[in-house]
Amino acid sequence: MFRGKGLYCNIVNESPPAFDENAAPVAPIDNPLKRAIILDQEDESYGVEYDNTIGTRNTMRLEATTYEDAILETKSFLGITENRDEAGTVWEID
Repeated sequence: MFRGKGLYCNIVNESPPAFDENAAPVAPIDNPLKRAIILDQEDESYGVEYDNTIGTRNTMRLEATTYEDAILETKSFLGITENRDEAGTVWEID
């Protein structure tokens, strides 16, 4: 191994610095993050674009007249409480 002035030359079978070969594997993500986006439409109304369970996007018009009400209506429709739905999926609402 050669080190000098910020350079590191790794020999083929040598682990990189600070690599722990005995570290636990990373847990798989069972419940990926989903996103709902509040859409401000031209006629002073709101809509929402959201992921469905098979990974495609759906768009829906909301009855809300304010952004805050649009968020509440979206959470209610998608069954989100404390940023998670009934299946435990984490949602981000923009």
